[in-house]
Amino acid sequence: MAHATTTTGLTDEAFDRLKQKLIDLVEPLSDSQLLDLADGIHELLRQRRTLRQHHAERMTERARLASLS
Repeated sequence: MAHATTTTGLTDEAFDRLKQKLIDLVEPLSDSQLLDLADGIHELLRQRRTLRQHHAERMTERARLASLS
């Protein structure tokens, strides 16, 4: 599966190694354990998106206020 390279995080090579290690680690989990883990990761993503959105809104508001001054 292709993934986008970002300016932060791991290199593509390091990400691929980590992904394989994670797959190896979760292989023995039951379906319900794996789904629970996936839910936790999904919640982390939701929190990050919320934080980024909040930050973007704050920066937009600051820029708007600065332009009024």
